[in-house]
Amino acid sequence: MLIYDRVVPLNRDTHRNLRIRSSQHNARFAASLNSVPVATVEFPSAATEYAIVFAKLANGDFLPAVLVGLRNQQNLYVDDSARWRRGYVPAFLRQYPFVLAEDRDSGTVTVCVDMAYDGLSEEEGEPLFGDDGADTENLTRAMGFLQDLHNEFKRTAAFAAKLKELDLLEERVIRFGTGDQPQAELNGVYAVSEEKLMQLDDSQLPDLFRTGALGLIYTHLLSMRNLERLSELAQQEEGKGAASGAVN
Repeated sequence: MLIYDRVVPLNRDTHRNLRIRSSQHNARFAASLNSVPVATVEFPSAATEYAIVFAKLANGDFLPAVLVGLRNQQNLYVDDSARWRRGYVPAFLRQYPFVLAEDRDSGTVTVCVDMAYDGLSEEEGEPLFGDDGADTENLTRAMGFLQDLHNEFKRTAAFAAKLKELDLLEERVIRFGTGDQPQAELNGVYAVSEEKLMQLDDSQLPDLFRTGALGLIYTHLLSMRNLERLSELAQQEEGKGAASGAVN
């Protein structure tokens, strides 16, 4: 669940008095992530700031994510005040502390909330439910966002499945720094192989173009230039000499 610690279904009876303090909505919950999942609809915005790569899940499927750190449990985009440092904030983080859980058999979804979030309270903040138990405008808006994001990640899964089907993804090792002792090294990262992309049969390309997958692929490839930006953030954070990102 990555950023979630104590997730429970949101219940209008049990949580009738639950409130959320927007002023406390910080990024502390994401401080130990070195990558964040993104949906394909986010690629254009995310690619202006981050390197978009692919992570391999336990079931063998792939999921696109943006790199935000050079090491495990390091997020260079969360500052000392637990605020997102700059740039586009991925929707996966913006949905927090809520999340949709889907029953794989029935397809029904349930709105859940992370009770470990320090911005939840029964005394302060914006209420989630009205006195009559009805959803407040804030909760209705949040639920709409959750449903939209849930649908976008389904489309993202189909895109990633297509890349897997065409065998376009290759594991890479990303090294930061120069010389024999790199500043950091990331393993288990996947990226589209341009060589394999060029070797696709002509009959396969029209479908990639019509579905928008080809544009997404090139957005991903162009975003890899932002590895240098990640190195610069590490330099600022650690006060070391300039580092550079290289992909093998």
